[in-house]
Amino acid sequence: MDTNLPSETPGSGKCNMRHEGSPEPTEMRSITIEIVEPAQSGAVDKDEATAEPAILSNSTHGKNAIPSPQAYPHRSPEPPALDKALTPSERVAIQFPSSPSNPLNWPTRRRMMITLCLALTGLMSTGGSSIGVPGLHAAMEEFGITNEKIGTLIPGAYVLGLGTGPFIFAPISELYGRQPAYYISQVLLCIFTLGTGFSNHMATLIILRFFCGMFGSVAPSLGVATCADLFIPQERGKPMSLYGFGPIAGPVIGNMVGYWLLFFGWRWAYYFMTIVVTLNTILMITVMRETYAPVIQKIMVYHLKSPEFKRSRQRSFPSTILPDLTWMKHIISKDEARAVYAKAFSRPPRLLLTNPVAFAFAMYYAYVYAVIYVFIVNLPLLFGQPPFSHPPLFSFSWPQATLPLAYIPIGMGFFTAVGLAARYQDKIYKYFSKRNGDKGQPEYRLILTQTGMCVMPIGLFIFGWTAHSQHHWMGPFVGQYVIGLGLVLAFNTLQNFFVDAFYPYSAAAIAGATATRSIVACILPLFTSEMWVKLGWGWGGTLLAMVAILGVPCPLIMFICGKRLRERYAFHG
Repeated sequence: MDTNLPSETPGSGKCNMRHEGSPEPTEMRSITIEIVEPAQSGAVDKDEATAEPAILSNSTHGKNAIPSPQAYPHRSPEPPALDKALTPSERVAIQFPSSPSNPLNWPTRRRMMITLCLALTGLMSTGGSSIGVPGLHAAMEEFGITNEKIGTLIPGAYVLGLGTGPFIFAPISELYGRQPAYYISQVLLCIFTLGTGFSNHMATLIILRFFCGMFGSVAPSLGVATCADLFIPQERGKPMSLYGFGPIAGPVIGNMVGYWLLFFGWRWAYYFMTIVVTLNTILMITVMRETYAPVIQKIMVYHLKSPEFKRSRQRSFPSTILPDLTWMKHIISKDEARAVYAKAFSRPPRLLLTNPVAFAFAMYYAYVYAVIYVFIVNLPLLFGQPPFSHPPLFSFSWPQATLPLAYIPIGMGFFTAVGLAARYQDKIYKYFSKRNGDKGQPEYRLILTQTGMCVMPIGLFIFGWTAHSQHHWMGPFVGQYVIGLGLVLAFNTLQNFFVDAFYPYSAAAIAGATATRSIVACILPLFTSEMWVKLGWGWGGTLLAMVAILGVPCPLIMFICGKRLRERYAFHG
């Protein structure tokens, strides 16, 4: 059966960067999809049953010829089937790169809307981790808790949940698509966030916070992979920088809002989060569409074979607000789903523990993220009054109403870093790609990573010793700004590196790195309060800076030897 599908004009998401001598893309008129039915006996050859989608040659000639994939050398290759068990029993040949159903061909405005929605969702998710921090002492007092480390578990359990969720939802997104993963997690996040506001025991609050973190983890972890679905490597710098600002700025903004909500009681932090998360869920359902190419192709296969489609005049596959789940039981059996899910579930830890490149950068990625929570939890020690400060450790003794202002400098550093990354990341990538014969390498992302790794320790030295001098609050403010600048430059570009270096297993790479960063971010703030009290601001900041300096050589080594290391330790799923 041959079905001609009239195509829509692809969006403006094309990149002008092309290999020298490659043919110009011709005008697209039609898309041919061929379905080869199994033999009459019902037996399917084993090789055919597991065959991956192949690309058809041009079905027409002359002016209306369909461009072959080689006509788009600047585009990323389509992601291979991550598990052959997911491939339909019929052999399917789809001219997918030029299809209007391909997310890479959607209009730029549509793709950027999805990116900004994911950034907002990431901001809500990570903001929920810190919005309750200002009310820790009030909650502990109500529940009769005197051990401060137990109180620290309220944000710590949430952060631990942020690291657990990707192991569940990354395989779901690879098996069933991004849409179900986002929708299910967001609805459950609304329910559990509401429950935290009505908690009547500390243990209940901590457990609910863990589940809030687990269901809120999808946007901070899968958002990077979704951006990779929507943009080719030469275009990813700007959208990923804009997306990355949400999850990284969320803890700072959430903490600032939490101090003002504390005037109404500590529970209002969770009531407020319930309201904004619910509104954000409605926005996501309105904006989000399925972006994962292998799942989109399976949906196309199912609908092409359905009698309703054959009788209908509809010859395109528009993405829908609600995810299309009708294809699953027809294309994926329970045994196949169980086998694939088991493999996908183990993929993040296998990638993290067997690949030294992934492990080394995940460790620094985790430390950078943990430093954010160190400052979120410990800045009140320097700027607040009791119960937020700990005499005799020096403090500027700001009242609660002005204490949120102490977080503005580090937020300004975040914002500046996002602007720099959005402006220069793609330019740097294209510059080095051009020098390499228009062949991009993941290591080209590490130029700004190296810059951020050098800048962040300088900020930690400035913060620590200006606070130690006890002169003026402007000194620590400058240090915070420099810390935020270096921190986000490194954090943001490392995310891009993970996507490019481990494609098509980007979701697994980010899931492993997210789990690592969440564990470290949960544990490190438990001990830094005692560190500041025992070492003082100067030597405490120096200790954090020296640990950060240990990772400075990594981007340079990777830039020089990266290709050899990636080939030697290639990950095959």
